[in-house]
Amino acid sequence: MYTELAHLWRQISSVDEYEEEAVAWREALTDLLQLEPGTPKPRLLEFGTGGGNHLSFFTPYFEATAVDPAPLMLDESKQINPDVRHIVGDMRDFRIDEKFDAVIIHDAISYMLTEEDLAAAFATARAHLESGGVFITGPDWIRGISDIPNISSKLGEPGELSYTEYVHDPDPSDTQIELIFSFYIPQPDGSVRTEEDRHRHGLFPLDTWLRLMRGAGFEAGTRSLHLDDDAGPGYLVTGVAI
Repeated sequence: MYTELAHLWRQISSVDEYEEEAVAWREALTDLLQLEPGTPKPRLLEFGTGGGNHLSFFTPYFEATAVDPAPLMLDESKQINPDVRHIVGDMRDFRIDEKFDAVIIHDAISYMLTEEDLAAAFATARAHLESGGVFITGPDWIRGISDIPNISSKLGEPGELSYTEYVHDPDPSDTQIELIFSFYIPQPDGSVRTEEDRHRHGLFPLDTWLRLMRGAGFEAGTRSLHLDDDAGPGYLVTGVAI
């Protein structure tokens, strides 16, 4: 998905699918930063930008820098976020000698598979904020809350990619779940190419998110995230740098 199929990203995940959630994130960020109308654009650092869909709803209001480990995905982001600085890097160990008003990590935080990974990502966020700076992230999966296993699908327009996504927990004793994507890619000759892509995501209780965020130097909290879909209860995990 993030390498050979990156050029199909807009068919896998369109920008408009992110709007409702991104607006809720932006409102939470604006509230926590206590921004007043007419103030200069705050500086925003996003980790795990991917194809840039989520970030595109922030760029009119923030001076943004985007970081992701996949160069081909950053190429996709540059197409819709041409005024954003893009940097290849891993949220667990990335460092740049700059401070920002806010840091966000959208669904890429799900690739943190252990508490050590999650703590490292939170430490990276804190390292790029002055005291009072704001950090927001949002777990896709929360142990004890998320419905697992589940399956979903997306049917593309004629000639476009379609896919199914199956989520399951092969070992409930660890902190990982598996996502299996099956892609159906129409070819010019009328045939369909199929590809299977397996991903690992982290699964932690909400208390773990809050504990590790506090350990990284944040005053931690949550905000409910209510979206018009079947995803169930969602939360933003928020931090104000101490």
